[in-house]
Amino acid sequence: MKRIIVADTSPLIALAKLQQLTLLGSAFASVHIPLTVLSEATRDLQRPDARLIRDFATEHLIVHDDADNDFCAQLRQTLDEGEVQALHLARQLHCGVLMDEQMGRHVAQSYQIPVVGVLGVLLNAKQSGAIPALAPLIRALQAHEYRLSNVLVQKVLLVAGEG
Repeated sequence: MKRIIVADTSPLIALAKLQQLTLLGSAFASVHIPLTVLSEATRDLQRPDARLIRDFATEHLIVHDDADNDFCAQLRQTLDEGEVQALHLARQLHCGVLMDEQMGRHVAQSYQIPVVGVLGVLLNAKQSGAIPALAPLIRALQAHEYRLSNVLVQKVLLVAGEG
């Protein structure tokens, strides 16, 4: 059974740059995003990835109003607003979060919020046959200067049978 997920900004942008946003529908029953995340991801509509996210959001994402409470105030001490809102929404929906920033992942785990990253989405897509190969997409992410741990990249490629 597919689970629901709350997406943070960076993985959405990464998947849009790869033109692979539809992989979210393959991996998850539904994808939720806070309004702040949508705003961050679509701020500059001159960027093709921003337009892709805007169009994808209209049909495939469930957008939620932002929150402002004690939990959010506490998280704002260390995280940016998109991460704050994504973690709040994931906690509210009792689901995981799609997030790649290290500090955000650490905070999510401290609140027992399951975390998956863009590499996890791509690995799932490879394992399900939605994409033929993982390495070219990882190279494309790196070419877009998307920060990925070399150790993690090697582990994912090994699991995918491409290492």
